[in-house]
Amino acid sequence: MAGRLDQIDTTLRARLGADLLARCPDLVYSVNHVLVRFGYTPEPLIDLLDQLDSLLFNAVFTATGRSMVVTLPGGRRARVTEDGLRDLADRLLALAYRARPADDALAGALFDFARAGSFAAMRELVARFPMDDAERACYVRVLSENGQTD
Repeated sequence: MAGRLDQIDTTLRARLGADLLARCPDLVYSVNHVLVRFGYTPEPLIDLLDQLDSLLFNAVFTATGRSMVVTLPGGRRARVTEDGLRDLADRLLALAYRARPADDALAGALFDFARAGSFAAMRELVARFPMDDAERACYVRVLSENGQTD
């Protein structure tokens, strides 16, 4: 558990800055609470993504006094966008399924989630699951075209 909390903290600090996390001391634990539900509830990944997205928006909106401007590592200030929050939620949700064994149930959930537009699910499928060459090439192309190869 501590390892995932550290990963959540590191990811949030990189994308939202330490100042925002200082103003939202429970954010790491709130995100983890959503992630823990993966595998224990029948909720599809897209529903968990929506919950994370909403949680992140509310935290940033409140902590920044509605400006949505955060101070990132290195002192650079940036406006947090809807797309940026959705991508952050997607990357955080990946922490929940990355630690799970690569079985058929996870593969099915990830294929459904990838079809719903999750770049993190696509990255996970390409990295860990068998698929035919044409399908793999399609996912790799989509990730590349959208700057999501990291």
